[in-house]
Parts: sequence; structure tokens; C-alpha cells
Amino acid sequence: MSGVPPIISECSRPFWDGLAQQRITIQRCDGCAAWVFYPRPFCPECGGRQLTWTEVDGKASLYTFTIAHVPVAKAFAHLDKPVLAVAELASGVRLPTMLVDTDPARLKIGMPLVPVFDSTSHPEATLLHFRAAD
Repeated sequence: MSGVPPIISECSRPFWDGLAQQRITIQRCDGCAAWVFYPRPFCPECGGRQLTWTEVDGKASLYTFTIAHVPVAKAFAHLDKPVLAVAELASGVRLPTMLVDTDPARLKIGMPLVPVFDSTSHPEATLLHFRAAD
């Protein structure tokens, strides 16, 4: 186990349960069809409270990234220069993540990514990382 485990709330539990099954599920507003991420009890677009958990394709593109040469927190000091990133799903939802198994020298904004489901870092939760698609 490494780092700090995620906080799993009642509201976010379906997201984490999906990751445990190697599925990415995102809330979608029944009223205006907006995607809602991070998990919350209402739609930030229209204020609607009818949100449906919807499975989405994990293919993504690299929206932005940085290499953390200094640990972002003590709990992550064990990571050697992690690549912190935002992956953009085809639906337009942007997810904060960490890139793994990818040479930082090859990173390009817009490059295709695929999900990596990490069930070994924390016994309580499967984490969602991404790596280069090739």
C-alpha cells in the first residue's frame, strides 16, 4: 500500500465500485444531459438532482500534464517524479489522474490514452490511472 487512500463517500461509491469492476462510470444529469464529474448530488449546469451513473468508454486523450519533481505531499514522497495529468474522455469529461508505464519524453498534448485499473495500491479502492495507447 502506498500514498493516501481515496475518501469514498456515499455519493462517490458508485464511481469506486465501477473501478473495482474495471469500468468507468460517470454521473449524467437526467434533466439537461450534462456529464457530472467529480461525483456530487446535483448537476452543476442546471441544478437538477436526478443523476444517473453511466458507463463510459475509457479511451481518452491527454489534456494536460506536469512532472512532479518535488513530492506534492508527504504521503506521495515514495513516488519518483510522477506524471500528474488530466485525461479527457470522448464524452468531454476531464479526469485528474497519474500516467503510468509511459515515457515522459514521449508525452504530447492530445495523445491517445487508455485506462489502467490499479487494484494493488490500496485494499479499499481501485485507482484509475492512464497510459499511452500505443
